[in-house]
Amino acid sequence: MANKARAATAERVGRALEMRSGGATWSSVADQLGYRSANAAEASVRQYVGRAAEGTDIGQLLMMEELKLQQRERYIMAAAEKVSERDVSGRDTVDKARDRIAKHRAFIHGLGKVNVGVDVNVSASPGAILDRAEADLLALAQHQPQIIDAEVVTS
Repeated sequence: MANKARAATAERVGRALEMRSGGATWSSVADQLGYRSANAAEASVRQYVGRAAEGTDIGQLLMMEELKLQQRERYIMAAAEKVSERDVSGRDTVDKARDRIAKHRAFIHGLGKVNVGVDVNVSASPGAILDRAEADLLALAQHQPQIIDAEVVTS
């Protein structure tokens, strides 16, 4: 019984997160998923995500970043309501802010570009590659004698 309740909660929270990611407000999440209020829906998701992230520092950080993004989204949505339809510059500013949030969300969920400083130098000739392969095979053959002897034939 407890497992069914947990599974139902996980399903409900998952649907709530999907709806929020799709731009739904907490009020519409609450209405569609049967929460008492928008605050109850948000609190339920925060609590569930917090429990899921317990014990992992990175999980806590990701949860906090997501919650910050949701707060920014609410602020932008409130500001967008005050921008008139004819204010092209204002609408452009709101759209850019939404795009920045979407890019940041993609980044923290592993969907963004990650720059890692790695220097790779490849400077091997075909002969050096073959010599290395031969040395590796010979070393392997000492531990596994069932390897068939082979030689490189050049034309």
